[in-house]
Amino acid sequence: MTRLQTLLAATALGLAACQPAAQTETALPAQTAIDFDTVPHAQLPEIVRPTEYVVALTMDPQAVGMSGTVEIGTQVLVETSKIWLHAKEMTVSSAAITYADGTVYDLTFTAIDPAEAPSGIAHLTSEKTLPKGKATIRLAFETPYNQSLNSAYQVRRGDEAYIVTQFEPLGAREAFPSFDEPKYKVPFTLSITAPSDEFVFANTPEIGTDEMEIDGRSWTKHSFAKTRPLPTYLIAFGAGPYDVVEGEDIPPNSVRSRSIELRGIAAKGSGEEIRYGLAGTEPILRALEEYFGTEYPYEKLDLIAAPDYAFGAMENPGAIVYREYLMLLNEGSPLSQKRAYNRVHSHELAHQWFGNLVTPVWWEDIWLNEAFATWMGNKGTHLAYPDGNYDRLTLNAALGAMNIDSLSTTRRVREPLARSENVMDQFDGITYRKGGGVLSMFESFVGVEAFQKGVRLHMDRYADDVATGDDFFQSIADGSGNADVVDAMKSFVDQPGVPLVKITVDCGSDGNCKKPNFPVQQLRYSPLGSKIEQGQSWQIPVCVKAGYGPESNTQKFCDLIKDNSGEIVGPLAGQPAWIMPNADGAGYYRFTLDTAGWAALIANIDQLNTNEVLSTQDSLVAAYRAGEVESSVFLDGMSAFAAHPEYDVASGSTRLIGFMRSELGDVDADVARYVRGNYADRYARIAGTDSVEGQLLAPTLAGLLVRAGGDTDLRDDFIAKGAAYLGLDGAAQTDVVAQNMLSRALREVMRARPEDARAPLLALVKSGSSFEKGAAVGALGQTTDRDIAAELREAALTDTATMTGRQALSLLSVMMGNDALADDTWAWVQANFSEFVTTRVPDVRKGGLPGLASGFCSAGERDAVETFFTANADVIPGYERSLAQTLESIELCAALNSEKGEELATALKSR
Repeated sequence: MTRLQTLLAATALGLAACQPAAQTETALPAQTAIDFDTVPHAQLPEIVRPTEYVVALTMDPQAVGMSGTVEIGTQVLVETSKIWLHAKEMTVSSAAITYADGTVYDLTFTAIDPAEAPSGIAHLTSEKTLPKGKATIRLAFETPYNQSLNSAYQVRRGDEAYIVTQFEPLGAREAFPSFDEPKYKVPFTLSITAPSDEFVFANTPEIGTDEMEIDGRSWTKHSFAKTRPLPTYLIAFGAGPYDVVEGEDIPPNSVRSRSIELRGIAAKGSGEEIRYGLAGTEPILRALEEYFGTEYPYEKLDLIAAPDYAFGAMENPGAIVYREYLMLLNEGSPLSQKRAYNRVHSHELAHQWFGNLVTPVWWEDIWLNEAFATWMGNKGTHLAYPDGNYDRLTLNAALGAMNIDSLSTTRRVREPLARSENVMDQFDGITYRKGGGVLSMFESFVGVEAFQKGVRLHMDRYADDVATGDDFFQSIADGSGNADVVDAMKSFVDQPGVPLVKITVDCGSDGNCKKPNFPVQQLRYSPLGSKIEQGQSWQIPVCVKAGYGPESNTQKFCDLIKDNSGEIVGPLAGQPAWIMPNADGAGYYRFTLDTAGWAALIANIDQLNTNEVLSTQDSLVAAYRAGEVESSVFLDGMSAFAAHPEYDVASGSTRLIGFMRSELGDVDADVARYVRGNYADRYARIAGTDSVEGQLLAPTLAGLLVRAGGDTDLRDDFIAKGAAYLGLDGAAQTDVVAQNMLSRALREVMRARPEDARAPLLALVKSGSSFEKGAAVGALGQTTDRDIAAELREAALTDTATMTGRQALSLLSVMMGNDALADDTWAWVQANFSEFVTTRVPDVRKGGLPGLASGFCSAGERDAVETFFTANADVIPGYERSLAQTLESIELCAALNSEKGEELATALKSR
């Protein structure tokens, strides 16, 4: 069975105290008629508008659920006897609405059958017609704790229990009845009554406590300050036996005159490990404040390392939640983990302005929320740590998104959402990565300072309010003084796909190049086997870098290409020796050249900056996958990139190695020779060093040399180190292998000694450090012993004391990418699917489960995948796009194999 998952991994280059401002009276969309009776599967009909929430909760982390009351200040907009709202998995014991004059109307709460509305819809009805006017809806309710890392969910570690919240996108409605849409942005006042020995936190500072006794047990009511206007998805709270670490207050700076209270919150016994993350907060926050020109908008800042978590992090104002992997680390942690923390931490801090202070109206504009935080977060890390090589993060992410965007089943960045249960489609690489790349392109187009003026203007216009993508485009146009940016940005966010730019040199009819032009053609990029139909065009800021003469005098020249064809006027007479059609790698597009053009560009990559080399590398791989580049040219390019001094360029040069091994048949010896020839000497130079190359590139090359390069000496060295680390032949020696090489050592010892390594690896999965847990899960999935693999799959289903649901899903994903286990694992998935999904898969991950089968590469396997997931649609709501993209990926894998396999095999043999 072939593996597109390996292929795609190989081809992908590179998934907010000031006083609250007065809330503006945002005009909501006018409606000519209101449908009171049809179940609203997306936005609620505009019957009422919430103006404020008062939420009082009673929770014991050890119990099965919590109870509470919610009072929702509202403006009843039309006379009605029915009010639609959101609620899921809860019992409402009383409901009433009280008007300003004291008139009370009893209400009946009715939840819509989840089979009809799985996202959680309910309505309140009155026997009498409710008049228009100001009123307060009060509901008393009980709700169980979610067990699938969503809403207010419960995590157990041994005898301890914790409550954590994850409300984005649709979790709040499972914690308390609400109008759970981003546009309803209002203040919240929260109180939580919990056993007195439990620590309790929320978005805002605690302003009072009240001790009481309930059934002979001491309880405390914690009252929290009223929030600034927030949507329901940004409310956060928690309770449990947390360690609380008081960080140093973040001092005032040139933008902010006050200090900010900083705390770390982690599971019991883990508090000391959060200090590193606390210490790394001030430089990034200061850089962001200086960029926005306004201070961090909230009173305090808690960083919470959740005991278990379905995402990477969540930007809740004043209470940001993270995976433990990102927050629990120290000076000895691997550089890759530290960089992941910096990147994600800056992303979440950027959200405090963009997303929290200014919020999208509806989920179709959440792309801007996440795209901006991706772009701004990467800028923040670069501003805070200018020598940290963070300046190419946005580009690498955008290049990775292009692989999704190359599918005919991709979506627009700004994609309408017709059913709420499909909302997770909005949280993918198109949102984060493509969106960030588009913002970066237009920052380059209008200029860095002009773009910053537009951002600041947008913050001023919409602080504590909501705004659309169009509002943002206009702010950038107004702030930068460039009106062209509005339509140009819309052309990228309102249609799917990656533009492909073809550029040539026109030296005139006499060929003397006295006034050379550069004709440009644009079309939509499509790989071999694609069903994409041409006909689109974008408004593309195209910038060309060209080298002239033997001294390679480089020139940059740009134009906005608005039609399917156009031309850019060159700055100098004479034909350039080479051209790079995406100067600075700033454009969200791919390019292609003829064979001579590619050869000239590859020969001059030392004349390009890092971002330009990364863009060239991606476009070469893409051109190869589209059948426009010969295999020999492709291999020459990969060898040139392998020798490049920048670590991420060299890492990217490994593209298609997985394809070579998995799809071409009897070419292992040729691949091994190619791999050793390109990477063995470099690995020998950098392994064990403290350089960025040694820390980040060496692990990639080690895995490549051992698995594809057939380096048995290196493999045996990792086996020995893994055995020593786990203590398989004596006392454990945890200093025998560097942390950045730990994952490789554990994988190799599991492949070589599965019987011995299994138990200690499972112990690390349960109780290791945050880094060891991930490395151990990856190692277990690398076994080649089918019997042990079968036992591990059963443990993933049933052993909840050892493996979390997220770890269990990760284990199956690794096994599906393991050629020795994929067939057995796929059969197991089919046999146990419903039980596994229901009991072990986080709610927000269920719709993406068709991606488990993305490693297949034949028509027969494609049909089987479609049949299976369609038949199981009822347990994976929101699965449709994931399945469509998985099926298309299988088809593209088969087409690439058919069209280029023989040619590539021949080219490899000549190396």
